[in-house]
Amino acid sequence: MFFTSVGRVLAFITVTFGGMRLVSGVGVAINGTPEAAARYLGSATSGAAIDQGIMTIGIGIALGILTDISRSLRR
Repeated sequence: MFFTSVGRVLAFITVTFGGMRLVSGVGVAINGTPEAAARYLGSATSGAAIDQGIMTIGIGIALGILTDISRSLRR
């Protein structure tokens, strides 16, 4: 049960940070310059930051699904 609880917290944190990366990537893509992407996002382009944000959200959702499966098997 400990790993399920930790997994749920990590899934929430992963989805949150992925969403923040996605929003900041879109914000720089709309309002910024290519130099701003490298400076503020740590990526070569804002598109790379958006891709990383989407992938991080997907990983967080997958982890959340796995923890829900673990909880249902425990019951």
